[in-house]
Amino acid sequence: MTIVFCFPGACSRVTMTALEEIGAPYEDRVVNIRESAQKSADYLRVNPKGKVPALEIDGKVMTENAAILHFLHRRNPAAKLLPHDADPVLDNQGLIDLVWCSGTIHPIVRQIRMPVKWTSGDPAGVRADGLEKFARECAAIAGRIGEAWWYGDQWSIIDTYLYWAYSTARRGGFALEDYPALLDHAERVRARPAFQRVLARETAAVERYAIADVVL
Repeated sequence: MTIVFCFPGACSRVTMTALEEIGAPYEDRVVNIRESAQKSADYLRVNPKGKVPALEIDGKVMTENAAILHFLHRRNPAAKLLPHDADPVLDNQGLIDLVWCSGTIHPIVRQIRMPVKWTSGDPAGVRADGLEKFARECAAIAGRIGEAWWYGDQWSIIDTYLYWAYSTARRGGFALEDYPALLDHAERVRARPAFQRVLARETAAVERYAIADVVL
């Protein structure tokens, strides 16, 4: 039994996409962060960190997106969530990129989308700093991706994580239109059947829980 504790449009969709790419059956259990359900006693018993995603497999819970995704990759190599190389140093690149997504890119996006979470004072400076940092990152990302994927001609879960990052930053006012390569990349990511199935689950959850103002 596999359960993903998630919220529509949150970074939990990256974990859900990985499971869809693998073809593994799972239940998506919504934690309504709009109503602070991630801080409820019931959810804190699942994930004391009070955030999504959390992945429960046969009663055992795993947290942190990068760790979850790397676990799913190692457990399901045929799904090619990350590249594989016979050289152990090169084989570690997928983990390096996951940690970069979660430890560098993700916090910058939070600066842009929810700057009030970073300060007790005026959040404008936090957001401005995030916009400046993310512009540099996106210039490098767009230059690398071009008309392909993060790893060239092979899709990976890094592509989905990056999509979540720049699309979320866009909702915070980041000018994604300045990066045509990322707009094209977004279309390719969203066109994948696994991603479409995640969108269907998230849309159903939005309707089921009457969650307002969610952009999918």
